[in-house]
Amino acid sequence: MLRDNLLSLLLAAAAVTPSSAVFLYATSYNDHAVTTLDLDVKSGKLTTLSKSLDCGSEPTWLTLNKADKVLYCLNEGWSGNSSITSYRTTANGTLATLDIIPVLKSPVSSTLYGPNNSGLAVAHYDTSTFSTFSVGEVTQVALSQNETYELPEPGPVPDRQDVPHLHDAVLDPTGQFIIVPDLGADALHVYSIVPGTIKWVELDPVKAVPGNGPRHGVFAVTGDDNSTFFYLANELSNTITGFKVDYEDEDGEVTAAPVFTQLFDISTHGKGGHVPNGTKAAELEISPDNKFLLVSSRGENLLKIPSFGNDDGPYTNTTQIPSDPIVTFAIDGASGLLGDPVVQEAPAGGRDPRGFSLNRDGTLVASALQDDNRVVVYERDVATGELGRVVAWASVGDVSADGNGPNYVLFDD
Repeated sequence: MLRDNLLSLLLAAAAVTPSSAVFLYATSYNDHAVTTLDLDVKSGKLTTLSKSLDCGSEPTWLTLNKADKVLYCLNEGWSGNSSITSYRTTANGTLATLDIIPVLKSPVSSTLYGPNNSGLAVAHYDTSTFSTFSVGEVTQVALSQNETYELPEPGPVPDRQDVPHLHDAVLDPTGQFIIVPDLGADALHVYSIVPGTIKWVELDPVKAVPGNGPRHGVFAVTGDDNSTFFYLANELSNTITGFKVDYEDEDGEVTAAPVFTQLFDISTHGKGGHVPNGTKAAELEISPDNKFLLVSSRGENLLKIPSFGNDDGPYTNTTQIPSDPIVTFAIDGASGLLGDPVVQEAPAGGRDPRGFSLNRDGTLVASALQDDNRVVVYERDVATGELGRVVAWASVGDVSADGNGPNYVLFDD
């Protein structure tokens, strides 16, 4: 069945002639699809090329193996079975299904690791589990290891911290460790990868600030001495926590595990910043040059932007619509501290920017607006870190639905 599906998709792809070689992949809950978008920066158009329904009922996180032209899609499976789908990407943007494997409920984030990216590490939110899969043979994805966690008692925010909720999987810069933020347990789970394999050994967790609810994390390697820092976006407290990460002790001896030393815990809007009730920190990204940190915030609705016309029409100024922000901080390369004041609080392009990503050279930012069924691409100044004009946008998901649309968008450039 999958071979037939692959053949039909490849034949269909031959008839497609996109206007550029810059694609974006977006997942959406309300139409249950992975949408391929073609970005033409010169004309300012973001065009839908194809949709795949093979990622299941609630497609969410996407992980791209650019070298091998394979895209992995996680299906949270609220209204059905959860799964991981592997796709072959093509030169004209369509996706050819390679394999679909059932997994534990609610996979929400993944990262590639191991020799030749032959492992896929996955965080499961509802089932409190960390799983890894063998993906060296992309048509035969298979479970490798998993670990499920429990809490002895609820955390400081009991309605959200009744059980562990693993929410991200991040490979460290050395490629030797995987870090998994746990929103329910206020912890960072740490796993040491067995050299030359995709097997891992669990190490002692790192404690996060109680009640913060760690959601997503990113590493930055900065300065002349290649200092390593780790930053957490905390959903429950709407804060960012920064850590210095060391791999050697004071005597210069290599440690068995990375040592995390907390540097700060500040608002997603900087020191002294505040957010309205109901706000939730969402995505966190580091610019390709490791000089800026970007974080999106959901539920603020305090910014106003011109409304969007048709996908191929003008960006009008006749009507104002609300937008949540993407906040940009400058990173001090020596200390790892975030600059004060913030570089910019820019509109994300609408409401609920659950996911956003930067292109390879950091000149563009694409934002998935879950409540507005829209993907918006902004230009970005690499030198200043500021977001500028709207480059292009497109409706994504079921536009007749009241929200619950695109939740993640990823560049393939």
